[in-house]
Amino acid sequence: MKRKGKAVVVGGSIAGLSCAHALIAAGWEVVVLEKTCSPPTGCATGAGLGLDPLAQNLIQSWLKQPGILELTTLPLTIDQNQATDGEKKTSRMLTRDENFNFRAAFWSDLHRLLYNALPPGIVRWGHIFTSFSVSDDKNSVKVKSRTFQTDDIAEEVGDLLIAADGCLSSVRQCFFPDFRLRYSGYCAWRGVLNFSDNEKSETILALKKAFPDLGKCLYFDLGSGTHTVFYELLNKRINWIWYVNQPEPQLKGNSVTMKVSDDMIRTMHEAAEKAWLPELVKLVRETNEPFLNVIYDSEPLDRIVWDNVVLIGDAAHPTTPHGLRSTNMSILDAAVLGKCLEKWGVENLSSALEEYQSTRLPVTTKQVLFSRRLGRIKQGLVLPDREPFDPIIASQEDCEELQQKNMPFLYGVPSILDSKLSQESKHTKRQSVCTEMKETGRKAKAVVVGGSIAGISCAHALIAAGWDVAVLEKTCSPPNSCATGAGLGLDTVSLKLIEPWIKQPELLQRIILPLTIEHEQATYGDKKITRTLTRDENFNFRAIHWADLHSTLYYSLPPDVVLWGHLFLSFCISDDKTSVKVRVKVLQTDETVEIVGDLLVAADGCLSSIRRTFLPNLKLRYSGYCGWRGVFDFSDNKNSETTLALKNAYPDLGNCNYFDIGSEGHAVLYELINQRINWIWYLNQPEPEFKGNSVTTKVSNDMIEKMYEAAEKVWIPELVKVMRETKEPFLNAIYDSEPLDQFYWDNVVLIGDAAHPISPHGARSTNMSILDAAVLGKCLEKWGVENLSSALKEYQSIRLPVTSEQVLFSRRMGRIKQRLPIPDRGLFDPMTASQEESKVLQLRNIPYFSDIPSILM
Repeated sequence: MKRKGKAVVVGGSIAGLSCAHALIAAGWEVVVLEKTCSPPTGCATGAGLGLDPLAQNLIQSWLKQPGILELTTLPLTIDQNQATDGEKKTSRMLTRDENFNFRAAFWSDLHRLLYNALPPGIVRWGHIFTSFSVSDDKNSVKVKSRTFQTDDIAEEVGDLLIAADGCLSSVRQCFFPDFRLRYSGYCAWRGVLNFSDNEKSETILALKKAFPDLGKCLYFDLGSGTHTVFYELLNKRINWIWYVNQPEPQLKGNSVTMKVSDDMIRTMHEAAEKAWLPELVKLVRETNEPFLNVIYDSEPLDRIVWDNVVLIGDAAHPTTPHGLRSTNMSILDAAVLGKCLEKWGVENLSSALEEYQSTRLPVTTKQVLFSRRLGRIKQGLVLPDREPFDPIIASQEDCEELQQKNMPFLYGVPSILDSKLSQESKHTKRQSVCTEMKETGRKAKAVVVGGSIAGISCAHALIAAGWDVAVLEKTCSPPNSCATGAGLGLDTVSLKLIEPWIKQPELLQRIILPLTIEHEQATYGDKKITRTLTRDENFNFRAIHWADLHSTLYYSLPPDVVLWGHLFLSFCISDDKTSVKVRVKVLQTDETVEIVGDLLVAADGCLSSIRRTFLPNLKLRYSGYCGWRGVFDFSDNKNSETTLALKNAYPDLGNCNYFDIGSEGHAVLYELINQRINWIWYLNQPEPEFKGNSVTTKVSNDMIEKMYEAAEKVWIPELVKVMRETKEPFLNAIYDSEPLDQFYWDNVVLIGDAAHPISPHGARSTNMSILDAAVLGKCLEKWGVENLSSALKEYQSIRLPVTSEQVLFSRRMGRIKQRLPIPDRGLFDPMTASQEESKVLQLRNIPYFSDIPSILM
């Protein structure tokens, strides 16, 4: 039996209680230390909060009573931004999102639900954290606290210390003694008006007339250099917040909220009269005990894990409240941490914490910075890339940035979480667009340029969304085999997406081999020996030949979807932006034809002609190296000396992806189905000249012979023999590009390598193409052709931030393995690197390694 881990959580707010639930579910013992002396019965300063769909599902999974969360919250199905002219006392709508899917909760109600669902004795009330120490062998952590009632010092020993002690975290201060919160430039007046005793008061009736969707709407009211937020809570309460630009106030004690004097409240009321509608001013005036909340965040941390200590919630990422993320991030942090600990066990604590950090840190970093930006826009403050926002004169297009749905990864679900948790989100967020099309007789049509895996995947995804699809491919017939395609690795997300597209899903299992191990090693070319650098035995890819995957996807499509021998020439968008006309040349007849659709999808690869229309000056970036590639077929002689020697040197071939780093570049080696070995050797060299629209080329016998001679000096004999016996190796120049700022223009959208040319070191190119196609299909299904712009905008918002980070990571990974300069680190030396230093080489480090956007769940 595995040993049961024990965690000591500092902080008994929502973050700490969520952590207790998640770790208990993972089989851990938990103790929560909380400085307050008893559970809160009410908490005005907590006020209201909005729970996103994933947080709702996670909380519900922890509670003992099914459906209780819905009984104690109210739906927020609308996100509305409006502008108020304080002088004229008039308002106008700026943006309205009726597919918002949050729920409004009162802080103390949610806290009570979480606390009551815990086993007794978990939370130690009245325990003030004082210090901690990690044992020399890193196997335990001792946490000291002072008991409020007796003033005694208590000690708790555990395997893990979790800092859930908020934005002013004492634990974080131990690692960042110079850390300071960043004052935003404004404070928030906050309050909750209870109208349960007088539901039909003049104030409430007037308010509900002025804001008719109260009870299901999150209202944002923007004035000149200020804004308010208000929404209804359960039990006849209105939660309101008013953000006011002002110098940073002096705070007493360890808090960012303060009670205020009667004079301060009176001054606030007078200022409200000038800024807001009378109905809103009355709400503010009749609220008992409003308080002032000073708004802080911080620069994103570069780490949230140290030995046996981990930060979660506001301790890990203090954030401004404008993206409704603070509580939701805390809940998601807790859930991800719990799943990582469950997956790895206490025996592999460092791996669990490393995965938690790699899963959460990139996402929370983006969300903190986005929330900061959103707050500055709504407060009319200066930003480096735009003028101060004026809601009174802003156009509808200018206002799109105000919407909550623009938050990066707003509905993203880390794959480590149980996918069942996001099913409710899927059904409540997605509109039944296919039904709508049937009722109106309107079936949308997409024209896809490019019949490679990206284009074929797109055809599957859009057909599943109820669209007609025509794929234009310049080659004249389906490929039967494709040496230049060689091998590729499919991740678990791609496999799940592909399976429903294939007519015979069991066929997929026959053409793949598992890659359960990622093995990095160094080869000493002069000594002809190797040593292991790092090894990941929880790698979960599948190896497949390009042509096998393409054929399986192609033959699962309806006939006549792919138009072979159709060379793309040009396109034009109609004046009313409702259609796009694509001109192509039919190579067999040499005639030019036109195809009209609602959408043009550019799946025409890294040298995309369509992308060039919008970005004529974009140039691919040569990486500084090329890849010699080949597939060695040993099916005719499974027991040849070459094959047996290779399997002796690389004993895990068949379920391992080998990365071999030598003095001259690095090699990749893995087995494919039907007794084939896929190999690649990346070699630093000047940029070659290519003919035609390709980054691969066949090579002369002289070039191949020189490659063999160079290989003799770098690699062990067993690998060199495989290279020598491979028929028709070819050369692949390695390019990527700087990440694009956008993926769509009007009725045109980029997917796959057309959207994000990438170097191959993260095994992402094909996987990104499949995921692009799937997300695009779901966005089109959700929004329908009538809201094409919204569909493409959501596709871009989901995919662009992720692919941008993955492109840059893959570039960095390639330069490390090729021993090329990187600004922030020295050259990697595989001959002297330690196992810890070598972890940087692992594929699982890539941002969003196996995340699944929630729109697909």
